[in-house]
Amino acid sequence: MKENWILKYFPVPAYLRMPAMGIDISDKSFKYIELKKDKDFFYVSRYGTKVIPNGIIESGEIKQKDKLIDFLKSVNKELGVEFINVSLPEEKAFISRIKLPFMKENDIRGALEFQMEEHIPLSLSDAIFDFEVIKKEKDKNGNILISMSAYPKSLVEDYRDVFMSAGFMPLAFEMETQSFARAMVPSGDNDSYFLVDFGQTRISFAIVSEGRIQFTSTIKIGGEKLDEALAKNLNIDTFKAEDLKKEKGLRKAKNNEKVFNALLSIISVVKDEINRHIIYWNSHLNELEKNNKRIKKILLCGGDSNLFGFPEFISYELKLPVELSNPWINIISFENYVPEIELRESLIYTVALGLALRSFGFEK
Repeated sequence: MKENWILKYFPVPAYLRMPAMGIDISDKSFKYIELKKDKDFFYVSRYGTKVIPNGIIESGEIKQKDKLIDFLKSVNKELGVEFINVSLPEEKAFISRIKLPFMKENDIRGALEFQMEEHIPLSLSDAIFDFEVIKKEKDKNGNILISMSAYPKSLVEDYRDVFMSAGFMPLAFEMETQSFARAMVPSGDNDSYFLVDFGQTRISFAIVSEGRIQFTSTIKIGGEKLDEALAKNLNIDTFKAEDLKKEKGLRKAKNNEKVFNALLSIISVVKDEINRHIIYWNSHLNELEKNNKRIKKILLCGGDSNLFGFPEFISYELKLPVELSNPWINIISFENYVPEIELRESLIYTVALGLALRSFGFEK
């Protein structure tokens, strides 16, 4: 998006539009990273992860505002930061691709307001929404293609309130997919990529083509499900299961059959979900979307994308190149500066990196 649409609802004075710390907040964790720029070079000023106690946020919804405010206050006491860019939970977003008769861009918002409830399960008064013109060229029926994104207004207000009550000044809120796409896909690259953010409690998917996010989806499967499957099948606790997952992974060996089979039951579901979306995308490159291309590559981020053998398994099954992403691709050249975060560890911070990067004029 060219401009952060939630910022239109919570406008920030021009003098506050400055570099901000990227904050990726989820049900279980609070990840932060701060970028600084010295002449033409970026460098990492600070970064880290905090564990959010259970029950405070559930499926992206803030359940205990007072406890979250106390948690954020304790974090900010340590960080001493004011200006932040924050991710919003992907599973609470509504995204719809809509065909509209050709019209001036200034008239599109009014047209979407008139028919919004046909496309998302929110009333106009209960939603914050924005749109992006995906294809300005008219199809044979005279239509253009629009992507509309919306969040419940109450959810955005809750996130705004808890951060401001804790002493932070949010400069931007945005969907997680916007953030990790900004970090993962090389700026100016117009090919089509399928992005996978494999987190602890959920996996988010996105398709980026022609430099724009064309599709997003989320499933309630994450690293925790892998731990639970191992714990159940091997009759061990989840802490031992997590260690075993990291140590053994998807190694198809005689001494690893039980681990492999337990993990495979979950990973196969993930593979099928990826495949379903890719098949749909590749089979619907119609006349209106004639500039779009078939998926070139699958790029991975998130902590559990580090699972040994996961990229190779997905690549073999789907017959596509699969890579762990380089979330520094639009930030630094390793010839000039090597951050203290190892490349595999930095996959955990992909969303936060994308949020920090947007302060320097990078948009996705």
